[in-house]
Amino acid sequence: MHIEYTPEQLAIQPKLADANINPESFLATDYLNHFNEIAMLLEMIPDMPELIEDAAEWAPKTYIKHFQDSGFQACDLAVNAYNLAPSTILTAFETICGQLDSLIVSTLAGLANLNAAERGLSPAAQDLIKTRVLAVQELLMQLNKVIHGKIDDQITVIANKKPHAEEPEEVQTQEDIDKLFG
Repeated sequence: MHIEYTPEQLAIQPKLADANINPESFLATDYLNHFNEIAMLLEMIPDMPELIEDAAEWAPKTYIKHFQDSGFQACDLAVNAYNLAPSTILTAFETICGQLDSLIVSTLAGLANLNAAERGLSPAAQDLIKTRVLAVQELLMQLNKVIHGKIDDQITVIANKKPHAEEPEEVQTQEDIDKLFG
């Protein structure tokens, strides 16, 4: 993919690499930490349902909010670069973030609604959580590619969906989770 950078983008690019911000995408991998932490918790839940309470504290956080709340040394530069990010990159990035947010929030809601921390998880529910974790990990890999400025055909297809689009086909709906836990 070839990007025509604006003069404003070209002016900021030399500052980005030294700040751990990708000079092609204008995005920093530090944002992945927001999702990696919850992905690790979700991965442990089938074996340790008591972690559901810790996981329930997670909430979606925008890229800008993440950097404003973090100790990232180049916070202001990260926010400024994000605001200047090429639109193709930003569209793919925001779409995948929306899908991650929806997938994680619906999974956490299903676990909370069913009081799974106290009741435990059936084998079918454990398998469903594992399926959801795999879907989260796949989306994280795609997000990592976008942050590194690599948009391939698969990501382009995802970017053409609206943000907060439906979940991937292999991931069941909230109703399916309710049936498993219920």
